[in-house]
Amino acid sequence: MGWLDNARFDSLLILGVFAMAVISGVIVSYRPELFIPIMLIDLWILGYHHVISTFTKLAGTKEDRKDNWKLIYPLPVLVLMGVAFLATVFGIWTVVTVYLFWQWFHYTRQSWGIAAFYKRKAGATPPKNIYFDQAIFWAVPFWGILNRCAQGWDEFLFLPVWMPEIPVVIADVVGILAVAALGIWAYQRYKQYTEGTLSFAQTAFEASHFTIFYIGYIALSELNHGWLAVNIWHNAQYILFVWLYNTNRFKHIEQHGRSLMAWISQKTPPRTILYFMFCLLLTTLFYKNMQLVLSHISNGEIMLLMTLNVIIFQTVNFHHYIVDSIIWKARNKKNQAVMKIK
Repeated sequence: MGWLDNARFDSLLILGVFAMAVISGVIVSYRPELFIPIMLIDLWILGYHHVISTFTKLAGTKEDRKDNWKLIYPLPVLVLMGVAFLATVFGIWTVVTVYLFWQWFHYTRQSWGIAAFYKRKAGATPPKNIYFDQAIFWAVPFWGILNRCAQGWDEFLFLPVWMPEIPVVIADVVGILAVAALGIWAYQRYKQYTEGTLSFAQTAFEASHFTIFYIGYIALSELNHGWLAVNIWHNAQYILFVWLYNTNRFKHIEQHGRSLMAWISQKTPPRTILYFMFCLLLTTLFYKNMQLVLSHISNGEIMLLMTLNVIIFQTVNFHHYIVDSIIWKARNKKNQAVMKIK
């Protein structure tokens, strides 16, 4: 079957998360007035939480902090300087624009990374041309982002944004190519099935990837509504994957001394609850205090508060994107050992 863990966990990771994301997108599409409350729940319970989850791997133990000090300390300062420069010199629309396109790339890249773990878990033979495989995987997301550009949005999450003017015909042509790519993907899966080498988990995960990007960037006509669906899918998926990684990593707890992260990262119901409560506590403390500091600095000036929020929150996001691109590679030997893949 090619499970990363077992049928229960992988069904939640693939099907449960997908269903929650699609249902949320459909709800706000039919009831737009629910967009803000659902978005706020997503941000607090999933979005901010998934960013904090990164630090359980980046700085969860003393050894982690020693190995990753460049990513923990100087990198955020550099990112803050870059974001502040864009916002103050060119305007916050530049930061929002970078976020729109970088988060699209980040979501797709994370999905590709998890698919790589599934492929390795299933013992799949490496493709003769990995770039062709990547082209198929990126086809629907690429179609989706071109579709959004062709729609000509000038506002994203209630903030100004710039999108290149893409003729509708170009997005449509890419859409035809994406459908053709899906046909090739389906044929490849059918061929594996007839040969007895099909991984159910990998196939289901990749199918959910194609479907959520189609729903989020094409089927749901409103930009924010589509973003919300994909964002929920991405956030929940990441939180579950990091939890699985930590439970594997700290499985032999006696090897990690008195590490709190090792103690809460055990596969027992009480410890699992404590793990997520701990992450949510850190999330609440970090983001709530950050909001209080920004409110104090702005001293009631709404425009200043909005600018500071964009700068600081996107600094956190962009730092997260950079770190993720470094620490989660499936070809990393340590990651392979923890996740028991080749």
